[in-house]
Amino acid sequence: MSTKFTYALILTVVQAIFNLLMYFAGFQTERIATGQYFQWLGFVFIAVVLWLGIRALREEAPGQHLSYGQGVGGGVLISLYTGLMAAVYNFIHFKFINPNFADYVVDLNHEKWAARGMSDAQMEAAESMTRKMMSPAVQLFTTPVFMVLVGLIFSLIIAAILKRNPPEEAVRN
Repeated sequence: MSTKFTYALILTVVQAIFNLLMYFAGFQTERIATGQYFQWLGFVFIAVVLWLGIRALREEAPGQHLSYGQGVGGGVLISLYTGLMAAVYNFIHFKFINPNFADYVVDLNHEKWAARGMSDAQMEAAESMTRKMMSPAVQLFTTPVFMVLVGLIFSLIIAAILKRNPPEEAVRN
């Protein structure tokens, strides 16, 4: 198994466990208002695993050299693989484990929409859009895109920190 796929699998498993913990603790259901703050931990998991994955790519390279482009490319591939696997998991999670997730999101947002002074017609339209975006089928397609975009941003930063150019003598020869 390649290093990129290994770290993508690790990140997918971490995200799946995190989702299950959030669900069983009620942070995706009754306590979703509090749970929305914990969702930011997902970005920490992504950053840590990408750091470890890009560093592993550098360490396994001949001479332990890693160009900026190789680091970014490796991080994006880890993110793409993660996004594809996570999309399948998210579909299963929101279709079978937590099929009422959209209801909880809509309930949470109704209060916010009312506080903004939205009319009933505007709230109905917003609810319809929210339900469509939260559907398992849509999540199946948006998860990989979101994961690649987030992974690209983190990879651009991490690769800049972890890049290691070959010594000058090796470049001249």
